Amino acid sequence: MKKRACIAFLTMVIMILSAIFVSADEGSLKLLSTYPKNGQKNTSVENVGVKLKFNNSVSSDSVRDNNIKALKIVNKETGEKLPVKIIFSKNKKGLVLVLGDNSDGKLKVSNNSEYKLIIDESFSDDDGNILGEKKELNFTTFNQKLNNTINMAMMFVMFGGIAFFTIRQQKKAGAEDKEEEKTKKESINPYKEAKRTGKTVEEIVANEKKKEKKKEKKKKKGKPEEIHNKKEINLSEILPYVHHVKEPRPISAAGGKYKRAEIKSGK
Repeated sequence: MKKRACIAFLTMVIMILSAIFVSADEGSLKLLSTYPKNGQKNTSVENVGVKLKFNNSVSSDSVRDNNIKALKIVNKETGEKLPVKIIFSKNKKGLVLVLGDNSDGKLKVSNNSEYKLIIDESFSDDDGNILGEKKELNFTTFNQKLNNTINMAMMFVMFGGIAFFTIRQQKKAGAEDKEEEKTKKESINPYKEAKRTGKTVEEIVANEKKKEKKKEKKKKKGKPEEIHNKKEINLSEILPYVHHVKEPRPISAAGGKYKRAEIKSGK
């Protein structure tokens, strides 16, 4: 009996102590997570802000004013304080948004600069539990000027490449045309041809001129001109679904019974 009583007593003591430690841990206010994270770089310049997640609710009217004063964002280099607006989420427990406030148009966030969010140790939850220690979150804004410079450089390189290849292609086409003309002129050497065939140079030159004239005539001639030069145009050869007949025939020849009505004019 004594052993059982001792075991029951020890069990009760352990349960009581565990409950005390658990309740003490639940009561304390803790910062669970942040976005951006501490030390993060290339954060937004236009929409500067920080999202905080606490383990307890911090949105009641009794602590709202105090918590607003306990949050601020400052430029680490200049110490300038940014105008911010604090949003407490009622739907999500412990969620707080610290956003840059540009309602008066005076918000100025520098490119590629270090900022820090400061949470004062007096920040508290709805039950009056305070944070107890000062928290700082450091982050660096995006280097917009460098990004614009890189984009401009890439654009110039792209257009420069297009211009280079266009000029190169034009030069290549011009060189090919010149080479073709040169080849045409030098394709036949009348002296060599006369020596090879036994003809006179004058005959060879005259034959070449005749060939060139024939080529020019062929180039000038086109299908429409050839059709118009004909005395009779056969439409069945030009248009689809048009059939050529030798001569006109009356409808009665195809089995039709239509008779032309005679109209008598009355006086």
